[in-house]
Parts: sequence; C-alpha cells; structure tokens
Amino acid sequence: MNKKKLVALFLAATTVSTMVFAGCGSTEEKKETSTEKTDDTKPDKDQTLNLVGYDYTSLDPAQVSDTDSFTSMNQVFEGLMREQTDIKGNTKIVNAGAEKVDVSSDKLTYTFHLRKDAKWTDDKPVTAKDYVYAWKRLINPTTAAPYMTILAELNVKGAQEIIDAATAKKDKATTDALVEKLGVEAKDDYTFEVKLAKPTPYFLNAMTFKGLVPVREDKVKAAGDKYGADINTVVYNGPFTISDYQKGSKIVYKKNTKYWNAKNIKLETANGFIIDESNTLVKMFETGELDLTGASKDNLARLKEKAKNGEITYIHGKDTTSYYEYFNVTKGILKNAKVRKALSLAINRQEYLDVVYKRMIPAYGLITDGVDCSGSVYRKEVPEPIKNDVEEAKKLMTEGLKEEGVDASKVVIKDLLGTKTSTTSAIGDYMEKLYKDTFGIKLEQVFTPDSKTFFKLLNEGDFDIASSGWGPDYDDISSFFGVFLSDSANNNGHYKNPKYDELVKKAASEEDAKKRVELYKEAEKILVADDAGIMPSYYADINSFRKNYVKGSTFSKFGGQYDLSQVYISGKTK
Repeated sequence: MNKKKLVALFLAATTVSTMVFAGCGSTEEKKETSTEKTDDTKPDKDQTLNLVGYDYTSLDPAQVSDTDSFTSMNQVFEGLMREQTDIKGNTKIVNAGAEKVDVSSDKLTYTFHLRKDAKWTDDKPVTAKDYVYAWKRLINPTTAAPYMTILAELNVKGAQEIIDAATAKKDKATTDALVEKLGVEAKDDYTFEVKLAKPTPYFLNAMTFKGLVPVREDKVKAAGDKYGADINTVVYNGPFTISDYQKGSKIVYKKNTKYWNAKNIKLETANGFIIDESNTLVKMFETGELDLTGASKDNLARLKEKAKNGEITYIHGKDTTSYYEYFNVTKGILKNAKVRKALSLAINRQEYLDVVYKRMIPAYGLITDGVDCSGSVYRKEVPEPIKNDVEEAKKLMTEGLKEEGVDASKVVIKDLLGTKTSTTSAIGDYMEKLYKDTFGIKLEQVFTPDSKTFFKLLNEGDFDIASSGWGPDYDDISSFFGVFLSDSANNNGHYKNPKYDELVKKAASEEDAKKRVELYKEAEKILVADDAGIMPSYYADINSFRKNYVKGSTFSKFGGQYDLSQVYISGKTK
C-alpha cells in the first residue's frame, strides 16, 4: 500500500483557512451544519469565483502524492467513479468516466463500460486503452510512482507479484513482463476490464482516487520526463482546464467545454490565489477579494458572528483528515520505542489545540471518527489506543535515554514543520517548550522555503520528527493503514513491523466485517501505542465561510481540498 496523499502541517496552516475535507461514514457523520439558505435563483451571468489556490508538484497523475496537487487533479481529471457531495455533506459514489459497471458473481471481475461521449481537451476520445496504459504505468517500477503499490492494495491480479519483484530488485525485463500480465484489459475501445486476485470490499470506492485516472500514452512519450511539469504538456478530461499558473502566486481554472457533462458545469472561471498565511486570507475574504475562506482563533469567532447575522454562510462539521508527527525511527534516540512513546504521551492534545488553533479535535489514534470499515464507523467501534500520561512519559523517557546511553541535556531533536507561518510557528513553540519543561531536551524548529522543499526533505528522511498527516484516498480505513507498511514508499519514518504488515494485508481482503475491524484494531494499537511509530496530533474539523452568493460549494472528502464541479454564483450582481 502506497498512498501518499500527505497533508503536511504547513498545509494544515493553509487548510484551516480554506475548504477542507469533510467526514464520511454513516449518514449522521456525513452531515455538516450550514447557515446557508435554500436559494432557487438562477446563476449570474458572471460565473467567476475567487478562492484559495494551491501549488502542484506535478500534473502527472502517476507522480502526484500531496493534497495541493490532488486539488488540481480534482478539477482537471476524471476517473471511472466520482465522489458527489450534497449541500448537507452527504456523500455518494457515482459513475463518472464509466457509464455503468458489471461485477461478476465471484467479485473478482469488474467490467467498466466507458462513456462514448467522454473526450480529452484535444477532442480525442477517452478509451479503455488510456486506463490500461495509466494503470500499468503507475505500477511499473521505472515510473517510480509514489502510489506504485495501490493496485496491490486493491488486490488487482498480478499487482503483488510486480511489487515483490521490485522489492527484490529484479531486472527490468522481468518486471516489465509482469507488468504486461497485470489484470487489466481493454476489451474494446469503451470496455475496461479489471481482474482481482481476491475479493476487495472497497474496490469500487477506490475508483474515485485521482491516481487511477486515464492517461494518454502519446502525450507522455512526447513530453518524456517533462510530462506533467507544466500545463502545456497535459490534456485533460475533467470539468475544468488550467489556463494559467504562476508558482507561489496564482492558478486559474477554466470550464472545459469538451467535458462530457459540460452543460451542467456552471462555473466559468476560478481564480486560485496561492497564499499560506491564514490571517491574510481572512482579510482578503472580508474585503471581497476572496469568496471563500476558513478561520481559526479570533478570526473564527468574528466570522461566526457575521454568519449569525446572515452576512455570510458558515459551514462546520467533522473532517476525515488525521494529523500526526512522523518519527524517523532510524535516527538517534528515536530508534528507541520508549523515547518515541514518551514524546507522544507527554502531549495534552486539548491544551495544544487551545493554544495553536482554538479548534480541531484531539487525536489519540490514527483513524478519524466517521470513516467506513465494511459498513460500520470504525472509531465508534474501537476506542483510541493511547491517552495523555505525563508521569508515564517521564518514566519511559528516563528508561529510553538510559538504554541509549544519552543524557537528556545533550539531546537535540529536529522538527520539520514546513513553511513558516503564524500557525506552524505556534506549533513549534509549543512543542519546544513542552519537551524542554517535561524532559529537559531541546527541540530545534526547522522551516522550509516552500512545499516542494518540505516534501523533498520528508521523502529523503531528512528529519527527526516531521509534521504531517493523512486524508483517506477513498471511503475505507484501509487508506490510512497502508501508509505504514514496510514496503510503502510513503512510509517516510521508515517504520517496520512484520506483525503490523501481516494484520493490515489480511484485513485488506477480509470479508467478515467484525473480523476486519478486529484486525485493524490490533494493527492500530501496534502502530500508535506499542511501537509509537507515529505520534497522533489532531483530527481536522470544518470551519468554512463563504459569501452568500456562492452556491453548491461542497467539501472533498478524498483527494484534494475542493471540487468545483457543482459550484456557481447566484445573487452577487443584481
């Protein structure tokens, strides 16, 4: 499993100021509360939206792994299925690139019948061969895709053999031959067949994942290594195109007139302003430069009052994103599980959130409340595995440092926080003081000039602790657990435990719902409590504000920050 939709805390600083993920699972958990009034007025003539934009690392679906890039993916690409969310936050999975799907009685063969009216922006048809090429390219080791192992996670026939060959560093000819045998086939131009090695309960849910969208082979070959590097190397098949991009400044989405459902896309232009500082975003919202924002601390209280007065619309609820700290378990004293656990147990999460955000939900586990596990909400079935315990933390730290032969006064831990904002600075200051006061150790705050540098350091393991997090790629808790498998390229802390691997892989295909929950329960305990492979921080919430004339704006539960396909402007001009 290799799902790197990492949501670094420098992104969290932005996320709390923008549209963020919403909760999913039962009907009750899916709902957000909104002050929006039902409005049956027609769309304005001017369909231009101003909102927060994000830099992308690539427009190549095989190379995207971060939430910022997935936000662009949401707008410009479409796969077999699409997540659709209504105004109350209720989500369902609907057909998108696939008009319908047939599932064999043994649940091992999925036949997707593609839309014959689906086109690329150069007017060429989207065919089954584009899906076959994209999936084989994704799993081919030569692509070095962050999500290389997701097809193995989904139990696509032949996928695990490819991963095993890559892990064993087999020669290219061997792996290429295995890739050709992958269980995907274009039966004809508009029939895409997928064969599984074993039944996978969440397979159709996973078809919303933007890493599995079709890709044009001719475009990849023409651009070579530059494919996806800029907007001119890519053709799109989603609701929008990218018409302009200025790194660190602005990204502009335009309605895609070639999109099969273009007649129902009302928005013509979305101007995304790329700004990290939350206070700046709120000011832009209040002066009319932005139509949507989020808020925290004093800004949150002020905007909530405006919403009560009917001046703006307020949406709040639960989010599916889980934030945590990676421990680099290969470095210094962090090799010691007692030290890692001490660092985790020392944090009073509620106090931490009160200081940094004045919002969010304390996290003492990996999985957020509201994510599905074979029909039940996992977090309601399974209690969080740890709790705040300062005395136990001190005891464990003393034992761990003694085992490592290190004096506390000599310890320096480097904390990779991301870009420097008021939020990330507050996080660093809190943690630095906490660890000095509790253990007498020093925490050094490390900031990066941009998100690209952060991900480079994270991927290279150049950190002791790194602020990060995960939003599920699809509606199933398996999307969280695969990150920490020994063979996952997303396992940036290099955590490894054969028992954890065994439990997670077994749960991925377990059809008995109760047994599946128990397998994940044991795996979470090992990861978070026994080994302290990561340090849970908080579960995100939704505190979003928008102008009353913005309609149809919903929250992406999986993938990127938002989906603009249902958004329109009504009542701004009269």
